[in-house]
Amino acid sequence: MSQHSIESGYTSDEEITFNNSQIVAADAKRFAKSFSIEEEIIKSANGIVYSGFDLSTGEAVIVKQIPKTCISEYILMDGRQVPSEIYYQFKAAEASEAVVQPIDFFERKSSFVLVMEKIDEVTDLYEFVHEHGALSEEAALFIFKQVVEAVQEMETAGISHRDIKDENILINPETLQIFIIDFGCASELSQTSTPRGTPDYWAPEIFTAGSCSTESADCWALCAILYILLTGSWKFENNTVMRNFIEEEHISEEFRSLFDSVFHPVPSKRPNLSALSKHF
Repeated sequence: MSQHSIESGYTSDEEITFNNSQIVAADAKRFAKSFSIEEEIIKSANGIVYSGFDLSTGEAVIVKQIPKTCISEYILMDGRQVPSEIYYQFKAAEASEAVVQPIDFFERKSSFVLVMEKIDEVTDLYEFVHEHGALSEEAALFIFKQVVEAVQEMETAGISHRDIKDENILINPETLQIFIIDFGCASELSQTSTPRGTPDYWAPEIFTAGSCSTESADCWALCAILYILLTGSWKFENNTVMRNFIEEEHISEEFRSLFDSVFHPVPSKRPNLSALSKHF
């Protein structure tokens, strides 16, 4: 594929002058020797995702192009300033096997390119639940525990993903193994979480107070995932979870009581992440 086509979607940005021209030139040669681009998979305002191949191994890879105009934070990694998304995905992959493994990154004139492993036979959790509907409690717990463990492993390594949602979790429909993706909102772990990520999965106090404890934010997002798995739905309006009580009739009293506590409007009434993991 030509150099122009690899920059598809951002050709207008090529007139913008960025630094590191020598690095850009070297990275272009290195990429051309190492990887090929096959086709565009997804295009959004935050980047383009392509399928491709590792030329040395023949293995399929995923390539994400991140426009520099969308990058809000750079972090020093291996002597180079890289987008925080790239930095945190490399760091998170070292901490948890559930994180999709990054392979390499490259700088271009108007973007950065992140090359990742391609995991076969997966879909995202949103599509999986849309196709299968509410899951059994056994299957839901199997999936949920993996997500909780991955979040805990990342936090032990000092990383907060900050955008845990069904669309950012890949799943193998046969084995139910999960993989975490998209570190565009990730940050260093702190005691307080401010607005970042997807509002539909924010804890209510982020809207009212402008921040909340990171643990409270994580517990809220994680329990949203559990609710989706058990009921097949998630609706958050006017700072309140619009619970699907018809679907809740099919789940046990234990889980209904859990949702009563985790979606309580007062943060201090909710279980913390440790209590949540011990609950199961």
